[in-house]
Amino acid sequence: MEPVLADFDPPLVWHLFEEITRIPRCSKKEQKIRSWIKEWAEDRNIPCREDRVGNLLLRRAASPGCEGYPALILQAHLDMVCVKEDGVSIDFDNDPIPIRLDGSSVSAEGTTLGADNGIGVAYCLAALIDPRLTYGPLEALLTVDEEDGATGALGLKPGFFSGGYLLNLDSEETGIITIGTAGYEITDYTVAVSPEKTSGSAALSLSIGGLAGGHSGIDIHLPRLNAIGLVTEALDSLLGAFPVRVGRFEGGEATNSIPARADCTVLVPAELKRQAVSLLEKWREQTLSRARVNEPGLEISISEAEQGKACTIEQTDTICRLLKEIPHGPLAFSRDIEGLVESSNNLAQVRSKEDVFEINVSCRSSVESALEELSRQLRSIGEKCGAEVKQHSRLPGWTAKPSSPFSELVQRHYRSALGKPVTLKAYHAGLECGVFMGIAPNLEMASIGPDIRSVHTSEENLEIPSVALLWDVLCRISAGMGELRRSRRKG
Repeated sequence: MEPVLADFDPPLVWHLFEEITRIPRCSKKEQKIRSWIKEWAEDRNIPCREDRVGNLLLRRAASPGCEGYPALILQAHLDMVCVKEDGVSIDFDNDPIPIRLDGSSVSAEGTTLGADNGIGVAYCLAALIDPRLTYGPLEALLTVDEEDGATGALGLKPGFFSGGYLLNLDSEETGIITIGTAGYEITDYTVAVSPEKTSGSAALSLSIGGLAGGHSGIDIHLPRLNAIGLVTEALDSLLGAFPVRVGRFEGGEATNSIPARADCTVLVPAELKRQAVSLLEKWREQTLSRARVNEPGLEISISEAEQGKACTIEQTDTICRLLKEIPHGPLAFSRDIEGLVESSNNLAQVRSKEDVFEINVSCRSSVESALEELSRQLRSIGEKCGAEVKQHSRLPGWTAKPSSPFSELVQRHYRSALGKPVTLKAYHAGLECGVFMGIAPNLEMASIGPDIRSVHTSEENLEIPSVALLWDVLCRISAGMGELRRSRRKG
């Protein structure tokens, strides 16, 4: 395959990133990328360990004269959110990501690019082999399944890594150093159903597409519509006028993505089909009108469908009631940091199966007590509607420490590379750093990354000049780790 990114700076990082885009690595399916990295490390005599959940740790001994530097951990995650546009033909389990150049950025043909966090992995691997780098002991910690519950980080055991300073490479904006993030939890609802074929019914298909979607933490405060929420609105309008049975219902792409598309089939009495279509068309026009400014790409399709099995009227009512009661969007804002979402919930996915409806949501908060209360509310909503509720993948928040020696070192060298001040920032999005803190309480951390836009959507793109800037920052931080040794001596 002809390389696309070979001419960009730094060539080693871009070469590794392009290699990574050719290897399937959807969340929970990282076997191929893990195998590739282990073989890559073996070919270069780089020590590589794998733990029981699939996380990898690669090591590089210090360069001459830097043996006494504190060890630096470079950290990234191996998986990516796999989202594609309607009509795009790709097998994410086997096909490479179809990358393309788009002006000064790199994107993909109708799919997520996987720069979140493939470029972070490329930085880690490049640091392990670039002979020009000045470095103390280096560790590259590559985790699995960050995007779908952080089960890799949560499965880490104390002692797997040994460094006391960790540079996470999963941030997405230059000039920003992330020093704190929100906690996170997934709630799964399961509603038992008994679909059956019915006579005297007409089947209608409702399809939502073209929404912006986005990251359920970074973008949750934006005026973006939720495709599942729109289908719920349409169903609610029908339920007020007709006996309705819901059949197939598929919506959302990942637990940490705002749903950009959804499809639902409903059955109504055949003699009332015309009235039902008329009501849906009226709802469609009203929805398109209110979405014109913030969601201009919204597409709503209403058509006749092939009749299949559908839930009972009572089960349909239960599903719709549950979907209506689950909150979506920002729920509280920080009192200390203007514009920062404190707590939110994302109605993320719906899947109809043979005998169950599965609904997945993800909640976040930078305040542990608020996260706990939101978790209880979500459980109560499900139990009240008779759903089975499972809550898991709790990711603790990461409390900001702006005056730590490592944060100050990262800030100093970033400012030197950028030529102007940088900003320390806490985000509503989640990083694995909170988990690492639980494993090693004295660990000092910061997070940086190049400019990546529209993550978790098919519009994801990576700004080319920012990749070289961040490599320069990383190299400066690596070479400056000896300053931490001196500051500790002074203390």
